[in-house]
Amino acid sequence: MRYFLLTIAATFIFSQGYSQITITGADMPAAGDTFIYSNVSPTGSSISPADSGANVEWNYALTPTSQGMDLYLTTTQVSPFLSFTLSPDLYGYKTADSIPGISLLVSGVTIQNLYTYFEHITIPSSYVAAAFSAAFSGIPVGTNYTEPDVWYIFPLTYGNSTSNYYELNISLLSAGALKEAGYRNTTVDGWGTITTPYYTTPVSCIRVRSEIDEIDSITFSGVTFGIPRTSVEYKWLVNGDHHPALWVTSSVLAGTETITSIKYRDRLPVDTSTLATTNQVKETENVTAYPNPAPNGIVTLNLPKTWKTYHVDVFDIQSKAVVSQDNEPVINLQAYPAGNYVARVLCGGKVSFVPLVK
Repeated sequence: MRYFLLTIAATFIFSQGYSQITITGADMPAAGDTFIYSNVSPTGSSISPADSGANVEWNYALTPTSQGMDLYLTTTQVSPFLSFTLSPDLYGYKTADSIPGISLLVSGVTIQNLYTYFEHITIPSSYVAAAFSAAFSGIPVGTNYTEPDVWYIFPLTYGNSTSNYYELNISLLSAGALKEAGYRNTTVDGWGTITTPYYTTPVSCIRVRSEIDEIDSITFSGVTFGIPRTSVEYKWLVNGDHHPALWVTSSVLAGTETITSIKYRDRLPVDTSTLATTNQVKETENVTAYPNPAPNGIVTLNLPKTWKTYHVDVFDIQSKAVVSQDNEPVINLQAYPAGNYVARVLCGGKVSFVPLVK
């Protein structure tokens, strides 16, 4: 009888720990968030898009090939010029450095530093891509979506399904225009637990599948070319974290789905020489920087008064350390190109990540 009761109790505890979860707007990114992720080669990956359903154990041994970071900046942080066309309440991250080959089609026009901006809508409660910006031949230009791209409608629970049309029109100054239009069909097609190199023990999650049918069009010299494409995004979402635990993208050609990218939530390599053990590190948010942006490249960290001994590393967008110093709050980025950086400050068992803009 005692063994039977212990078995029932253990089963109850397990089911409570790994029950279905609900994702709300509180689990989405916010302005100022910084996320480190690791990329994984799709070749030879054990990830199968068909692994869906109820009470699934997604346990993936992932080998990173490189790291990157998403910095969620407001429109004015990206460029003050964007305040003329975009709301300062919008925030987003750089989705691409440039559009390769665009100069071959539109003579003299380059498109660089592409950002997508998001906002939370109250009715219905949703998280949408609302605006876009890029530097067109060096000039920052922002535009709102004609029809927003609705990523999620809350609450997200297993079995939910939504669809929406979205459209974005971008002027290429006097050279022509770009248009992005499509349909996003989203389904919460699984729930269970996920284990990755970041989440080393199983954590409750849901899996969201979005199939995107889109036509990208470019107009120049009065001629419009349209390129249709179909892609599928899989995101494993957990409570309390603003970034997917795992994000897989596939392309669909002639009905065949092929994984093209894999990235998972991660952290920058920890400098264990400054810590007793790596598992003592705890993230803290009480470190800021000023001025930020810093056009002259000189940034000062505003640290807690109790932090007397600390170590600072500054990483560029390729996760390369460009500055390393001890017990010095002034960071000198004058020798480095303008752009986005992240300062990591280590003090005892605490770590803080601060996005920097030069």
